[in-house]
Amino acid sequence: MSEIRILQLIDGLNIGGAEMTLLELSKGLKERGFQVHIGYSTPGSLADILVERGFDITHLPRLMRIDLLLFWNTLKLIKRVRPHIVHTHLFKSDFHGRLAARLTGVPVVVSTLHSTDRWARKFPLGALYGWTAKFTDQIIAVSDDLRSFHQEHTGVPEEKFITIENGVDLVRHTFSDMARKKVRKEFSIEESLLLFGIIGRLTPPKDHDTFLQAAAIIKQEAPDARFLIVGDGPLREKLEDRARELALLPNLQFTGFRDDIPEIMSALDILVFSSQWEGLPVTLLEGLAASRTVVATDVGGIPAVVQDGKEALLVPPINPDALARACLQLASDTELRLSLGQAGLTRVTSAYSISSMIDRTVSLYKTLLTKKGLEQLLSTQEKELVV
Repeated sequence: MSEIRILQLIDGLNIGGAEMTLLELSKGLKERGFQVHIGYSTPGSLADILVERGFDITHLPRLMRIDLLLFWNTLKLIKRVRPHIVHTHLFKSDFHGRLAARLTGVPVVVSTLHSTDRWARKFPLGALYGWTAKFTDQIIAVSDDLRSFHQEHTGVPEEKFITIENGVDLVRHTFSDMARKKVRKEFSIEESLLLFGIIGRLTPPKDHDTFLQAAAIIKQEAPDARFLIVGDGPLREKLEDRARELALLPNLQFTGFRDDIPEIMSALDILVFSSQWEGLPVTLLEGLAASRTVVATDVGGIPAVVQDGKEALLVPPINPDALARACLQLASDTELRLSLGQAGLTRVTSAYSISSMIDRTVSLYKTLLTKKGLEQLLSTQEKELVV
């Protein structure tokens, strides 16, 4: 069977927005008849999930952000897999993967930009990143805001970009009353208590400290409020100390890593984002799909998905008081909370399905392969899928 071979390269396999997008994209590509191999440099819990789902994965050891070891290992992997398409995600994979793919003669090279990372503003990383863009055939931005950010800070030319927004599995993330009761029972949270949650890696961009400060303000005015911090990461110990300092325990609980995010989402009343910067957070789409009410910072691609007062409440970043006030407004207004949740569900259903994201990516792959004179490969695969 002459399947089209795609090598997906990503910096690591810890659970996060970019990593979950990779998982969903790879699953969709496999279902559409593509052969998918995944290379990564930092181990994480997603590796076991990918293996369980039948993907071939390869660990690519590295020493630093930019290093010859990772470049050499990437070269070896490309020569072994012999992909028709190399698709890279995140800085280290973009930087090394683009160069390695071109040196080994890979026909099509694509990258996806997932976030407005601070490194892009710094010299020489931003300039180096922009320089390696010349080795790509197309760069996918998950939001128009992200596209504009990189044009300004890394100098990637306009003609390199295409915007393909992230998508979500609407069925998997539908609200479940059974799941809500199960999760609340696990954390000893009564149904009558309002539950605020933040979901994501415990890393600087998510600014969990602002969430904790906001939680302290909320607790003063609503002593029965409960809070979940869902996820793990390098800042966990520091954030746990901060929660104790703010006297948030036992109202607030750290759940650590969870592989049941749809169930966790159903348990929440209000999903909170305190991020200082974002691309287009997959967790936002998942929350909307579960008809959860959202309070988020007005950053990155978030305001392109939800409008303030229509599908969510948006506040400035690094502003605990504004974040708390928005949460308290929703705590005291059940009708507003429910209407925002329903409007969010309508929004994500109409524009952000996972099948649409995958179909648009496949369409891009096919266009680029055709430009490289590989249309016969496409027609052969399509005939075999029909058979």
